[in-house]
This record gives sequence, structure tokens and C-alpha cells, in this order.
Amino acid sequence: MKIIVMGTGGVGGYFGARLAAAGHDVGFVARGKHLEAIKADGLKVLSEHGDVTIHPAKASDNPADFGIADIILFCVKAYDTETAAELIKPAVGPETGVIPFLNGIAHMDILQRVLGPGHVLGGVANISALIEAPGVVRHFAQMQILRVGEIDNSASPRILAFREACAEAGIEVPVPENIERELWQKFVMICTLAGANCLTREPLGICRSNPATRALMVELASEVVSVARTLGKPLPDDQVERTMAVLDMLPEGMKASILAALERGDKLEASALNGSVARLGVETGVDTPMHRAVYAALAPHEFGAPAA
Repeated sequence: MKIIVMGTGGVGGYFGARLAAAGHDVGFVARGKHLEAIKADGLKVLSEHGDVTIHPAKASDNPADFGIADIILFCVKAYDTETAAELIKPAVGPETGVIPFLNGIAHMDILQRVLGPGHVLGGVANISALIEAPGVVRHFAQMQILRVGEIDNSASPRILAFREACAEAGIEVPVPENIERELWQKFVMICTLAGANCLTREPLGICRSNPATRALMVELASEVVSVARTLGKPLPDDQVERTMAVLDMLPEGMKASILAALERGDKLEASALNGSVARLGVETGVDTPMHRAVYAALAPHEFGAPAA
């Protein structure tokens, strides 16, 4: 398959490298020193599943350089969704599928508006990976799962071909029963984790083991589920319990990427996560006090560390 990775960070870099190592034609979109290193020395992935180096790697800061893609893995930060969607337009042909692996839920509407609904698929990535140094992606632990599907859950030729490509690359790619449910389940989980991490400035293990903070996490999950149900989203009745069970299985040192960005003084995805829940609460008439509090606490930091 011809695949473009729009955003060669931890997620896009890991999965793109695995697909390239399996023989697929992969173009990596990156920028700055990361792009320079990939061009010079290739893209390196360090992983318990085996290290891999893609060298030479097809890399550019312009997706148009790679031509029309079969599949685009859309792996940018949520706040860059619209800009990045405009950039990939020249690489989107009549049958191209764009699979976003982003935090949040609002990006689906943005991508469908910019690219057309027929091009946008659903995607959920379960992995812990980050850029360790320019040109180097570090994969933590064993988990490396992609859940992908057409929005109507049909078995289209492009989604079947992409799942086959993932299987060839050694990527776990279970077939989701309902991709919209998967997207919302991930949204519930990440908003709960991000909210607890950012308010406490502590990793998951401390958050879930402290009774008061665990109660906060349950409230955060419950608010997202209430919003989802008001919107008619297909979440199970025990979704809050399922979310907490997932969070209980994750490593103690787990941090949402937004906390790492907060610690670095970087721009935050606060509007796409807890801020989005707060806005949807207003639109649906569902009270979301915990998410309003999280967003209020993060708002001064949303565009980077506040000036002294």
C-alpha cells in the first residue's frame, strides 16, 4: 500500500516504521530537526518488539511530495487538525482513506468538513511511544494496537487492505464491532486520565490509588458518559466501570501526553479534551463541573507557559 504518515511523532513514527519495514511505500511528514535527522540517518524505532531503522526514509514537510495515498495516518496534535487537513488535500485521491489517531472527538467533524465525509475513517491507537531524540522513536511496553474502521462499520476494500498490511507488519489490528463506540470509549478514558494527571501533576498510579483522586476520576468519566448518552452515542451501560478497569491495568507511571506538554511548557490539547467535554455539556444541557474545573485550571497554560 501507499501510505502517508501525517505527523511522524510517537504514534505515527512507530506504526509508519513498522509498515515500511514490512515493505509498504510509506512517506513520513515531519518538520524541524526531527525531519533533518530522518533524512540524514533514517527513522529509528526502539521497541521491545525489536528495533527497526528505515533508511533511507521517504520524508518531507509537505505531504504533496508523496503523491496520492491509499491511506493517510493522520497523527498531528488536535489543535493542528484544520491546518494539517488542508495540507494533505493534494495527497487525497477519490479512494484515499484518512485515519485520524488524535486525542479528542471534535477532529472527526473538522476532517469531514475539510476533506469530505467519504474520506474519513475511524481510528484508535493504543500505544505508549514518543520522540526520544530527533529521528528516534521510543516504544514503551508491549502494547501496539490499531483499531480502525469505516464510519458505517462496512468491510470496504481499503479498510480490509489496510488491516492486512498491519497484520503483515506485526501490528495488532482487531476488528472493532462499532468504531464510533471505540472512539467514544477512548475519549472517556483519555479525558479521565488527562484530568486527573493535570490537576494533581502526578502519574496514573498515584491518582488511582488515592481515594479522593480516584473519586475524581470516576466523576470525570461519568460526566463524559452522560454527555455521550445525551448525544445518542453507543456506549454500554457499565462504561464508567469499564473505563476504570482499563485505567487500573495501565502502568503506574502512565501520564497523558497533555501532562508531559504541561511540564515542558508546550501548547496544550486542553480544548480538545476536557474543554470539549465542558462545551458539549453546555450544548446538551449536561452539567460537567469537573471538566469545567480541569479546563479552567489549564486555560492559562493552553498556548504554552504563561509569561511571568
